This record gives sequence, structure tokens and C-alpha cells, in this order.
Amino acid sequence: MKKLLLILLLLPTVVIAQHKITGTFTPAKQFKAAILYKLEPTKTEYITNTTIVDGHFEMTLDATQPPGMYRVVYALPQDQYNFDFIYNNEDIVFNFDANKGISFQESKENKLLTTYRQDMYVVKNKINTIYSNKTVDQAEFNACIIELKDIQEQAEYESKNMLAHEFIKASRTYTPTTFEDATTYFNNYKTHYFDPIDFSNPILQSSEFLIDATLNYIYIFVDNANQNISYKNNIDDVVGVTSKEKTIQKAMLEILWNRFKNQNNEEVANYIASKHLQKLLDPVKDEILLSDMKAFQNTAIGAVAPDFSWPSKQGSTKLSQLNGKDYYILTFWSSTCSHCLAELPVLKNYLSNKKNIQVLAIGLEDERENWEKTITNYQDFTQIYGYGKWDNPIPIAYGVSSTPTFFVLDTDKKIVSKPNDVEALMAFLDTKK
Repeated sequence: MKKLLLILLLLPTVVIAQHKITGTFTPAKQFKAAILYKLEPTKTEYITNTTIVDGHFEMTLDATQPPGMYRVVYALPQDQYNFDFIYNNEDIVFNFDANKGISFQESKENKLLTTYRQDMYVVKNKINTIYSNKTVDQAEFNACIIELKDIQEQAEYESKNMLAHEFIKASRTYTPTTFEDATTYFNNYKTHYFDPIDFSNPILQSSEFLIDATLNYIYIFVDNANQNISYKNNIDDVVGVTSKEKTIQKAMLEILWNRFKNQNNEEVANYIASKHLQKLLDPVKDEILLSDMKAFQNTAIGAVAPDFSWPSKQGSTKLSQLNGKDYYILTFWSSTCSHCLAELPVLKNYLSNKKNIQVLAIGLEDERENWEKTITNYQDFTQIYGYGKWDNPIPIAYGVSSTPTFFVLDTDKKIVSKPNDVEALMAFLDTKK
């Protein structure tokens, strides 16, 4: 009876066993709250949130919380201000510095993985240094290769039965058996780069590992004399190794498309869209992405600008009907946009003596009254009322997602520049004097 009572007394302690996630943020004044998510291959699950007080926070997880990849979000936008870590039924204590990143004080899994990555980084840098010397020290190279093997084998051994093991195993780097010159080593490194990576592994799919590895492959193995050719060949390789994982492949290609789009690399972005990504998209579920891809393709440098019309004294005027000017500037702006209201006067002043340039100012608005008041200051511009703001068909056709946005067209209405701001716009036009 006493033994049974003891068991009953101990049972609740086992059932409600808890683990804590404790963090310190620096500088403390910059951080106010933290949100915890569990990462899955195809979704992100909200777990809990807490306030950050004087740079400190604590979250308590009960024993039913499953092991896996987790993410702490500490500011907006969430996709930029976050960090990921492994949770596997252990207390986690970390410091996060806004400049230096995260370091773990407690957590066997995360400390082991961090140490492994740091050690591998040091040795790989040694190899790069060896190859950069005029005379390559073969003995030093061979010593580095032995060191790489030792670090890998030790980390794999220590991480057995851990989630960290999946990342360490997938990070196994190419190690030659004998000395190789830089070109041979580089080519073999690329050939065997994806050998240890299992794209079907749910732990890897639930992290940033696969996309990070893919981005490294695409941007590292590049012939600087033929960058875009290299990018496209590398993207083809990625599509090949992910052919059995279409969900992952689609997610990666979307990230890559956005990356090259944001870098204004139209050739590679449009290559990704037309050759690989478009056929993976659903016309209904992916309607917005398909629209964005089409708009980006249609507004590439050298393309004829998408045509549109607006009410005028003649009843209706089309962009394609305009003539008599050397350049046409499309300015997407809003009367509620502070940046627009700062840049439009600069543009007006710059064009005051340039009669060979016409500005078409498309105001993206929800209400007409404020727009009408503002345009009285810009009577030399052709003013077009874009009712519906982002839902208006003109910004949709041009893929506009922020204001101000500029396009410069030549006399044939071909797009010749897409400057980021009014300063870049003026700099471009100054080269055309």
C-alpha cells in the first residue's frame, strides 16, 4: 500500500514535467516581445508568446511539446527578425545579440551543432587560404583534410540519437583522399556537394538548412565571367536533385525567383519562372504569384511597356498612342505616401527645363479628394487616377508593390530603366543628355 501511494505521488510529477526556454537579448531596449513557433515542412505552428522585460524572457513548455525545429520571432516583419533552434526535451538558455547573433549557454543539441559549424568553418577557411597562396603547401592541405574528417566523425559520433545529427550528417563536406589542385578540388566539391543531403528528410525540411545549402551552391560555384550562365546551370542542378520532392522544389524555386527579382537580375528570374516554376503552380492557389511573375516578365528592360488607358479630353488616351517625346516616366505614387510627397517636388524641379520628357503620374488612391488637392502642384504631369490602389489594373500589370515606383520608357515605349528612387532616376537621365 505504501509503495502504491508513493507511485501515485510521483506520477503527477512525471506527467507535468516541463522544460524552459530562457533568453537574454542585447541591447535590451530594442526588444519588447517574443513569439515561439514550431516549424513543419509545409506549415508554421504558433506555440506561445511572452514579453521581453529588461532584455530577458522565459517560456515554459510541458512534456507533451514534441521535439523538432522551433523559431523565435522578436520583431516585425517576422520573416526577417527571427532565429531557429532545435528543441529536444531539454532546457535551452541562449543570448541573442542584435549584431553578433545567437549563442547557447545551455542545450546539448544546439551547442554541439554550433561548435561543429564553427570548427568546420575555420578549417575550410584554412583550405581557402592555402589555395590563395602563390605556393600551395601540400602537407598543410593534407593536414586540413585530416582535420575535416576528424571533426565530422567526432560530431557524428557525439550527435547520435540527436536531432542535430541530421544536420551534421547532411553537412558532410567533400574530402579528397590525396592532394588536389584548386580547380580539381573546386570541381569535385561541386560534383559531390549534394551527396549527403536528403531532401526528403522532414527535419531538414522543417528548417532553413535546405534553402541555405541551395543558395550556397548557386552562388558559390560561379564563373565570374559568365555569371548568369552559371546561375542557370546551378538552378537546373537544384531542380534535378529535388525532382522527387515537388513541394520542396516549388518552395525553393519561389525563394530563388524572389531573390533574383529583388537583385534586378531579370534574365535569371525570368528563366526560373518560365523553365521551372510556372509549371509547378496552381492557377487558383498561386494566382498572385503567377500574376507577379507575368508582370515582372512583361516589364523587363527592353520590353514594350504594358499598355493602359485613362480618361482624357479626347475621351480616352492610351500609353501606346503618345508621341513626340524622347522619354516617358511612369511614376506610381500616392497622396498618402510621405516618400512620394518628398520625391515628386524633386522630380518636378529637375524636369522644369526638359521639354522632351513626359511624366505620367499614376496616383494609387482609395479616395479622390486628397489626390485632387495634391495634383494641383504638378500640373505639368499627366495625372492618372488609380482608383482601388493596389487592386487597380495598372499597378498589377507593372508588378508595383510599393510607392514611389518609377519606370523610364523610350520614345517607342520600351522600358529602358527601373530606378529605385528619384535620385537614381535623375542619374539615369543625366547619362542621356
